[in-house]
Amino acid sequence: MRVPTRFVFETRKEDIAKNQTSVLELQKRISSGIRILKPSDSPSEYSTSRSIEIRISKLSRDISDANEVLHFLRAKEDVLDKISNILAKAKLHAERGLDSSTNEEFGSLASAVEELFNQAVELSNTSVRGRFIFGGSRTVPIGTSYRKPYYDNEVEKQESWESQKGITGKIEETLKIKEGRFKILVYDNLGNQIFSTEVQYLGSDTISDVANKINTAGGGLVLASTSSDGKLRVFSPNPGFKFSIVQDNMGLISELGGDGIPEYQGNGSNLSIEVQSALVEITSDGREIFGDIKEGKGGVLTTLKDLIDILRFRREGNTQDLLRSAVLEIEKTYELVSSLRAKIGEKINFIEKRFDLLSNIKAEETIRKSEIEDIDMPQASVELTLKESVLQASMISAVRAFELTILRFL
Repeated sequence: MRVPTRFVFETRKEDIAKNQTSVLELQKRISSGIRILKPSDSPSEYSTSRSIEIRISKLSRDISDANEVLHFLRAKEDVLDKISNILAKAKLHAERGLDSSTNEEFGSLASAVEELFNQAVELSNTSVRGRFIFGGSRTVPIGTSYRKPYYDNEVEKQESWESQKGITGKIEETLKIKEGRFKILVYDNLGNQIFSTEVQYLGSDTISDVANKINTAGGGLVLASTSSDGKLRVFSPNPGFKFSIVQDNMGLISELGGDGIPEYQGNGSNLSIEVQSALVEITSDGREIFGDIKEGKGGVLTTLKDLIDILRFRREGNTQDLLRSAVLEIEKTYELVSSLRAKIGEKINFIEKRFDLLSNIKAEETIRKSEIEDIDMPQASVELTLKESVLQASMISAVRAFELTILRFL
């Protein structure tokens, strides 16, 4: 039986195309290093590989969350370590006060504790990645109404107050404040509030204008003046009477320096991050550690402020007895900080173990996925060489089969 030339030609052409496609597919797998490129290559293995990929993605998120938690907790641990050192130094100063006898010695110790107090305030306002770690759920805000969780932003029950900073020009030119207001409260010598008034100021005002507005609104119970360098001075003309400047909505008083007594401006909510179904707290209410001087809540700052008042003879009673009580209070606060450090240490230990576990599981899943998907390079290279040889042979065979000469044609 005679085989038509066209049939032979088509058969050879299909063989060449098939072999060429096979070579190209294998080259694509070798270049990518992946054996299964599409579901049709191996439906069951492809499905298994995709399931593993989803698990790896979830593990990667958990590992990232664990890293985030560790970043916050280690920052908090570092702050509490520094706070412990501050309390230890404060205790040493208080014990030295027991052996002191002159005003100069007490004044020197008070200055040293005030420096520790300022350091503690800075630590209480620590922020990590835009969040205050002791501010509840507060984030770092932008604008002139900005308040840190603990910030010297108002004047609390003073007989006489002078701002730490001065402003010589207009408020708007210096502080970018267009308008604002604050409230003045006055207390009699028994501590009863007897007067309340609100003072409004504009960006076009100078500090002298603000002083005049205080005099006008103060009803003679509070008076104000300014210095040549633009510092604001407010005082009570009545002995024993005190005043507070509060609710300063645009922060003018805080910009001028406040009275040096920080007030907690955070909130009671805590921020937590979930790490593989475990919720871990990363920020907290600062009052648990630092206290609230305005509300009289005990803590690091309250303890340090009480010691300063004792060394400055602002507390009634025997100074030596007051200092002994202060030493006991410092020790109590130190134990509180140590307890919190231990709890944070437990959390760090837990997250580190969870991090290691997740990393190991991810590595195992990655290896398993690789075993399913990755191509065996030595075997693939041999197979590619074989397929290329088959392709070349089929092309040579086709050329010979269809090689026409005049002799064959005749």
